[in-house]
Amino acid sequence: MKVYPYLSSAIARVIEVLRAERGMTKSSLADFACLERRYLRDIERELKKPTVNAIYSICEALRVQPEDFFRRVSEEIEKKKNSERRAASLSKAMAAKVESDEEKV
Repeated sequence: MKVYPYLSSAIARVIEVLRAERGMTKSSLADFACLERRYLRDIERELKKPTVNAIYSICEALRVQPEDFFRRVSEEIEKKKNSERRAASLSKAMAAKVESDEEKV
């Protein structure tokens, strides 16, 4: 099975943002979604991967359509990829600068 490196963190972030937007605690979201509090906490901490059923329950509790939820997850993944690319590019540029400076010495 293919591993999607940013998926768990993107799902966790989207749940956290939507939960905050709705003024819900982790406990209240877990209760409304009929999930164990520990399970939801572990999803938000990226310790567990949610099942499709859990995601649908979370979406229902957050009053968001699953399509909108996954659109936000996709956007979050793109943000993380772009951030990593910028960091890699900056690191590469800094390494080139150090190498250039060392050649001058």
